[in-house]
Amino acid sequence: MNDILVNIISAVSIGLIIFVMAQLKSGYLKAIIYSLPIPITVALFSTGGVVNETNIIGLFLLVLFLWSVSYLVKRGVTIYVADVVSAVLYVIVGYFAVTYIEISFAASLLVYAIAWLLFAVLYKHKVQKSVVTKKKLQPITKFSVVTIMAFILFSLKGYLAGIVVTFPFSGVFAVVESKGTLRTLAATFTRNSIGILAMLATIFYLGDTNLVIKIAAGWASYLIVITIVSRIFKYAH
Repeated sequence: MNDILVNIISAVSIGLIIFVMAQLKSGYLKAIIYSLPIPITVALFSTGGVVNETNIIGLFLLVLFLWSVSYLVKRGVTIYVADVVSAVLYVIVGYFAVTYIEISFAASLLVYAIAWLLFAVLYKHKVQKSVVTKKKLQPITKFSVVTIMAFILFSLKGYLAGIVVTFPFSGVFAVVESKGTLRTLAATFTRNSIGILAMLATIFYLGDTNLVIKIAAGWASYLIVITIVSRIFKYAH
């Protein structure tokens, strides 16, 4: 299939996911749905299912994106400016990271797992109550913006490598609609990111196995890990 056509189909698919998410009203439910690796799955299909250390770098940057928005808004920056600045920083830092940082997949996997464990054990802040948020933008507007954004980024995947897969496609709108519960969103996703890490590791170590089977196995790993983690660490109740 033509590469441009694949990018278009993938971009539209992610746009549709955001359209569906836009129908939700609960800030807590948005945080849970946002943690599902659906856009990541679509992006993996678009990029041929290649998983390597750059995907883990991207996952780390995705976590930082959410905490960056939360921090900037807390410091008085408007949500839209914080959103744009954090997204741009994601791309810039990600580009230099995948270009100049040399680290094996196993090493990056271990570093992320240790950092996550430290967060899980040390994070003690009480989170905000989940609230019903008003829609800031029409779902069709979100669909259009994210589709265009996704197409541009997929077209640049030769330069951005695995960070395209984890780019916060839904995050750019999730943070706007979760303005009152940004810390809940960031903490919930950080907690659940260990499931995404398990998914990436499963796909990577299955090697040349059929892509559909690898991604299905990755989802199974994600769901198993999330089920275990959600019973041990509770940040968003």
